[in-house]
Amino acid sequence: HTAPMPGANDGGSGVGVLLELARVLSEHYTPNNEIRLVFFDAEDNGRIEPFPQLFGGFASGYLTGSTLHAAGLDPETDEIAYMLLVDLVGDIDQSFPQEGYSVQFAPDIVNEIWAVAAELGYEEQFPQEVRSPITDDHVPFLQRGIPAVDIIDLDYEYWHTTGDTLDKV
Repeated sequence: HTAPMPGANDGGSGVGVLLELARVLSEHYTPNNEIRLVFFDAEDNGRIEPFPQLFGGFASGYLTGSTLHAAGLDPETDEIAYMLLVDLVGDIDQSFPQEGYSVQFAPDIVNEIWAVAAELGYEEQFPQEVRSPITDDHVPFLQRGIPAVDIIDLDYEYWHTTGDTLDKV
């Protein structure tokens, strides 16, 4: 857990999902709302100076990219419906229980996403169970009053190890 990790799933899989989403949206989306695809960095690199002091000790300087991005948004004037985070979404054996903060602060959006997953036949991957809250890149948005949902598979045995390689995705 102390060596640099390749991050094929933790980091890479979310990027892959957003790149594919960008391709699909460019081919099929008729713009009627702005959609922003944002790629955060430095979520797992806590204690990077000066961020712990800048954020008042929040998350010990972790979540740097998402915290800086959320701080630049104005929920009063920016028309933001919600933020959707995809993290650790590339495991071969995926399971995305509902994350606790998402359920607490954005229950309607969680219910809608999990209902669509069930309609599409993915109820096994999106079980109707709530898991405990986690501090992840959606939290800075929740702190700004922006509804946010974290789709994450925390049962990935190679998380934060040198074993997080492409052959596991």
